[in-house]
Amino acid sequence: MRVLLAGILGGIAMYVWATIAHLSPLAQIGVHVPPHPALTAAALKLELGETGGVYVYSSAPLPMAGGKPDAGPPPKAATSGLLSYTPNGPAGLSPKQLGFEFGLEMVEAMLAAFVVALAGGDGFARRLGLATLVGVIAGIATNLSYWNWYGFGLDYTLANAFIETVKFVVAGAVISIVLGRAKKTAAT
Repeated sequence: MRVLLAGILGGIAMYVWATIAHLSPLAQIGVHVPPHPALTAAALKLELGETGGVYVYSSAPLPMAGGKPDAGPPPKAATSGLLSYTPNGPAGLSPKQLGFEFGLEMVEAMLAAFVVALAGGDGFARRLGLATLVGVIAGIATNLSYWNWYGFGLDYTLANAFIETVKFVVAGAVISIVLGRAKKTAAT
C-alpha cells in the first residue's frame, strides 16, 4: 500500500514539474516556427488533406513499392524530415491532452516506485539514485534515438532528455521519502 501511495504522490510531483518545465523557456529550446505558419499549414492541408499521422519525407529517391530504388546515382545530400500532422487538432492544449499526460505520468511514477521498492536498499540517496537512473534511461531511450534517426536538433534533444530525467528525480525524491517513512514506521 505504501508503494502505491509513493507512486501516486510521485506522479503528482512529476506532473507539477513537467507542467512547470513545459510552460518555461526550457521547453522551447530547439523548437522553430516556420516563417509563414499560415502558408505552411495551407500547403500541408493541400498536400495531406484530412489524413493525419507521421510523415517522413526526403528529396533523395525513395525505394519503390517493389523494393528497387529509383534509377540514378544517390545524391550526396538530401533534404529530409519528419512531420507529425494533425489536420483538425486543438488550437491549444486540450483538457483531454492534459488528463492523458497526468495519467501517463502517474503510470511512470508508479512503475518507478515499484522499481525502487523492489530494488530495496536503505537510505534516501540510494532510492533517489535508482529513480534518477530510471529517468536517465527514459531520457536517453527516446530522445537520443530521435536525434539519431530523425535529425531532431541536438539542443531540442538535450533539453527534452533533461526534462524527462528531472521528472524522475522529482518523483524519485517524493517516492524515496514515502518509502523511507514506511521503513521507519515498520521498524518502530
